[in-house]
Amino acid sequence: MKQIDNMAKNFNILLIDDSDVDNFINKAIISKEDNISQITTMTSGREALTHLSSIIDNTEAYPDVIFLDIKMPGMNGFEFLDEYVNLPDSITDHCKIYILSSSMDNLDAEKGKEYPLIKKQLTKPLAHHIIGDLLNED
Repeated sequence: MKQIDNMAKNFNILLIDDSDVDNFINKAIISKEDNISQITTMTSGREALTHLSSIIDNTEAYPDVIFLDIKMPGMNGFEFLDEYVNLPDSITDHCKIYILSSSMDNLDAEKGKEYPLIKKQLTKPLAHHIIGDLLNED
């Protein structure tokens, strides 16, 4: 398990993926880290936006990191991002967003580059050895 320096905070993680299995696996991988305070899973972009809107006045509930699937029914990851930018800056400036997708589609990768909010695009499932590095990225 990768240790993060003792001065580091505990992280609040939001997983947005329509697959309960993927959410379960990724939550299990993330929960092995020592510095995770909460992991919330949402199965749709719309549900996640509703959740984020409901915590606007509670900065301690803000996710530090969002892992976002691209291929979801109803509202895909890019549509989520298009709506996410309309949330208050207090939330959007706080959260780091990582695409976490099984899509090998080059069009998705290229489209992802159009969103400056995306820190990095990752392939499912998360790899345990990179979680600490992602949490410490600026």
